[in-house]
Amino acid sequence: MTKACEKKIENVVLKNVRVWDGAKFVQKDAIAIANGYEVEPDYFTKNPAELDGEVDCAGAMVMPALFALGVDFREPLRDDIYTAKDGIKAMRKGGFYGALYESSANPVDDSEKLAALENRLAGQNMKFAVLGAYSVEFGSDRLAEMLELAEGNEDLDVKGVAGFGDGNASIPHNRFIRLAMEYGKMTGKRFFFQPMDKTLRKSGCVHEGAYSDMMGMKGIPRIAETIAAYTVLENARFLQVPVHFKQVTCGETLDLIRDARKKGIDVTCDVDMYHLLFDDSVLTSTDSAFHLLPPLRAAADREALLKGLEDGTINAISVNHTPVLRQDKQVNFEDSVPGAVSLEVALPALWKLLSERFGEAKTIELLSTAPAKIAGVTADEKLMNIVVLADKPHTVAESDFAGHVCNSPLVGTELSTTIVGSYIGGVWTNA
Repeated sequence: MTKACEKKIENVVLKNVRVWDGAKFVQKDAIAIANGYEVEPDYFTKNPAELDGEVDCAGAMVMPALFALGVDFREPLRDDIYTAKDGIKAMRKGGFYGALYESSANPVDDSEKLAALENRLAGQNMKFAVLGAYSVEFGSDRLAEMLELAEGNEDLDVKGVAGFGDGNASIPHNRFIRLAMEYGKMTGKRFFFQPMDKTLRKSGCVHEGAYSDMMGMKGIPRIAETIAAYTVLENARFLQVPVHFKQVTCGETLDLIRDARKKGIDVTCDVDMYHLLFDDSVLTSTDSAFHLLPPLRAAADREALLKGLEDGTINAISVNHTPVLRQDKQVNFEDSVPGAVSLEVALPALWKLLSERFGEAKTIELLSTAPAKIAGVTADEKLMNIVVLADKPHTVAESDFAGHVCNSPLVGTELSTTIVGSYIGGVWTNA
């Protein structure tokens, strides 16, 4: 990089790169970017005063920036944990140009809350879609004003929500789901659920199986997911409402989704990145960084999820970015708060696994275009939103993460690739 400057790096030359052309990576001596758009290679030769910096990428891959599902920045109610500023910094470090946002701590159940959230996320030249809550305060006892949320509010300068979510709360009773779907059907929006039966989960914190028995931990059975998923699918079939399952974990759930699609039910789903990287055998470490919800399942489930990506049953990959304070993780596993941050490490953690198994084009689709499609976001094809990934090993450190939390099970792990930087929303960011 050239000598650092205080101003934003908006005009940059990336040297010695392999650029994704939609089918393969093509070697280029350099690409020049000015004010968010690619320009002719000699542009800065003619206009040297406009150049902010140069980056020698040493043959690194330049690919489309990513889109994140499952993002929660916790602000305003829990800004002691994390803030929108932290989250946006994490997105830039990880190469994400946009996200589908839903906060479990801050339900968007009226237009005023939606306006406040959109104001906090505005001004970054990044694309955010927001999930509105279908119940007030995620309480599952009073319906939110879904029509109001879907239509937006011109007086408040608010656009409508992308769909309706549950804040990752357990599935409520059947009657409330039906009432919510009947009301929400008028908006034409999709409902997003994390399938988990409250009574079957109870106080469980890990997958119910051989490792939970061995470790003496309270388990969450597969049927806590499959029964909840079946309930949602039956309501969706009866009411003809589109639904999406967040962070599926079980092969049996994928079978339900396949059968539902054969019946004409409009159902999509995603999988959490950590469920592709780990299975419940990691519980032997007793490391609370692996305390996730939904829980890591068995090795057979992990393989079923990878096959689900391969055959198209799973539509996209979720980052499920959930910040947790250090003191809430550095306790006994069962007493810890579940969740993991992921935006900064998702691409280098997944690239080798997915590209070797599915190919580069499919991997980019699963992390970029497919999640954006679920969120109803269309990228500007002319705008240069890119991330640069090098074939260079990197050991994940706490300093890699934005904000003051670093609750990722990947801390201390050597990854085979590393992010050089990203150019998103007209700004170059070093990783």
